[in-house]
Amino acid sequence: MAEKFFTDAELREMEKLTLDRLTDAIDAGDADKAKKIAKRMYNEFLAMHDLYRNWVTSTLSEVARRHGDEELEQIMNEGVRSWWMPALNAMPKGEDQLRGKIKMFAAGLQGHLQPLEISEDDDKVVIKMKPCGSGGRLVQEGKYEGPNAFHKIAKPQPLTYGRPDYPVYCAHEYSMEKVDIEANGKPFVVVEPAAELGRDYCSMVIYKDPDKIPAKYYERLGLKKPA
Repeated sequence: MAEKFFTDAELREMEKLTLDRLTDAIDAGDADKAKKIAKRMYNEFLAMHDLYRNWVTSTLSEVARRHGDEELEQIMNEGVRSWWMPALNAMPKGEDQLRGKIKMFAAGLQGHLQPLEISEDDDKVVIKMKPCGSGGRLVQEGKYEGPNAFHKIAKPQPLTYGRPDYPVYCAHEYSMEKVDIEANGKPFVVVEPAAELGRDYCSMVIYKDPDKIPAKYYERLGLKKPA
């Protein structure tokens, strides 16, 4: 019989959640080990994040190539509706709860594992990921280039905010606004895409008074701002 690769103790250690390893190191007062495990946990999360990011983008690319922009838009809207609307419904309700909603949204963006830059003025809160952990990094990594490139939407249209050659992953931002407006009349957040996607940073803008959202954000979706 071949020699075993692992001892029973090693197998039990491999079974542990990385979070449990981290808390064990903290409880033992081993700061160096805790830092090492924290970095490992970050890399584990990032690897899984990017796997699903690439999988989603590949699937959307195939939908677009096989079925065209109209089918892509319908599928994008339904896909986004399945996760964005429950997320919005889970946020605190009421105008006085907007602070909590913004904090929850920013916490959700932490799941992309990239630094945030957040600013506020009298009218709005603006959030940037620097860089964008999903669509922006796809561009930076050259995933839209070469023989196995992901799809770019060639024709300017609402799905692309009126821009040509738009990375297919980034088009979900249109759907986030569209399904929110359909359900609630006004979007919780609007996106201001970077002039050069992936080379600069997009802004996610939350207006404190939804009535002050400029009409241009509706018009680029092919909609009219409510009176």
